[in-house]
Amino acid sequence: MFRKLILPVALVSMAGCSGFQATDKTYTSHAESFNILFLQVPMEDTQNRAVALVPEGATIETIYSTPDDLTSVLGVLTRIIGISHTTVNGLLAEPTE
Repeated sequence: MFRKLILPVALVSMAGCSGFQATDKTYTSHAESFNILFLQVPMEDTQNRAVALVPEGATIETIYSTPDDLTSVLGVLTRIIGISHTTVNGLLAEPTE
């Protein structure tokens, strides 16, 4: 019984991650959530989690999110089973001397 639960638990825990990567002048942050039958794991909005990783003083250039609404076919399908993803890109603040 325990072996049957390992794969589903691993998939759900891996899908609910977020991260941040930066170079000298630019950054990218991302967040993902696993959706199954309109239940999102973790429950927090992916866009809020990705924007929370943006450093103070940095500018946001682009935000890309997967459709998460119920007005499109793709939005409904990803809410039934799928992964919600948000990526935020921008420029870091210039260091002051």
